[in-house]
Amino acid sequence: MNHKLENYLLEVIRGHKKGIMARIVLFICSILANIYYIGVKIRVKLYDLGIKKSHDIPCTIISIGNISVGGTGKTPITQFLARKFKARGLKVAILNRGYKAEFEGGIGLVSDGKQVLMTPKEAGDEAFMLAQSLPDVPIIIGSDRVVTGRYAYKHFEPDIILLDDGFQHWKLDRDIDVVAIDATNPFSNGSMIPRGTLREPLCSLERADVFFITKVDQVSQDEINKIRAKLDDYNHMALIFDTIHSPTYLRGLGGEINLDSNLDLSDKKVMSVSGIGNPKSFEQTLTDLGANVVDSIRFEDHHQYQEDEIVEIFSKAIEKDVELIITTEKDAVSMSSELVVKIKEQSIDVKVLGIEVEVLGEEVRIETLLSKMEGRRWKTRK
Repeated sequence: MNHKLENYLLEVIRGHKKGIMARIVLFICSILANIYYIGVKIRVKLYDLGIKKSHDIPCTIISIGNISVGGTGKTPITQFLARKFKARGLKVAILNRGYKAEFEGGIGLVSDGKQVLMTPKEAGDEAFMLAQSLPDVPIIIGSDRVVTGRYAYKHFEPDIILLDDGFQHWKLDRDIDVVAIDATNPFSNGSMIPRGTLREPLCSLERADVFFITKVDQVSQDEINKIRAKLDDYNHMALIFDTIHSPTYLRGLGGEINLDSNLDLSDKKVMSVSGIGNPKSFEQTLTDLGANVVDSIRFEDHHQYQEDEIVEIFSKAIEKDVELIITTEKDAVSMSSELVVKIKEQSIDVKVLGIEVEVLGEEVRIETLLSKMEGRRWKTRK
């Protein structure tokens, strides 16, 4: 979708655009959302009745997903779980759709757990980022998770397969459904795509086994309590964990491995550049680190950067006397090596902010959760 059109639609559904045209767009979106809702309900019913089949793989399958489009933090949760299970001595593999990947075959091996075998363009930004951050975990992409799951089991014999963005992928049976809820925008406007950003109606939350409420440090305790209460209304059996996106390092672009743990950005004039699902949260993190964010350049999620855009970014940065440009790991993998060379020639430094999920609460409760996941003691409630 055209970037400007996407932004306009988001402004309309969030109520920021008024007038006759906005009302017409909302009316059309409401009709389409109802059609989409009916389609989702029919699909669920087909699985409930056994007309469409879910396929099993003989190892623990854990799905990490969401019910809304973009920016909830499911991929960092996938990284968190992979590291935790690896630390327990378990073999882990990750299945990712490979969104916007150039690879179009049935099975794409991004990493075999020893080396990264695809470029960012071939793998897609999220899958490549997973491969970079988890060098000892096989990462496989493909739209059919049954096919990629069977491949992973045959070739890597994992104890656990993590299904990244799998809440709506019912074709592959799973043992545990983890759902990420973004505290800064937990339930969208309550409407389905395209009237809102929900992939499923909120009643679908009853299928979850675990909720991870992300970015709780960016909202009030009262807001967190309201989110917990609503989740409990839909699913009082699921476990709920609060998490934060914890900044861990700054690094340079382009294969630089020197990580700077000094995250004090006090009074620095910073420009943020991001093409992610929730740029506002990223910008808030920079502010929390003390940065004076004088400008924010936002692109659509999974954006592939072009040379003319880089020129415009630096032009604005110079105009605003910016000291430092900061972007995300996801954006960094979306910049070609040629672009990185041009960026490094500029007078303003560009840094990448590393983020990791930190689960709040008692360590024993977290370890109990991991033990249950490891032991395949749950079955998804359909």
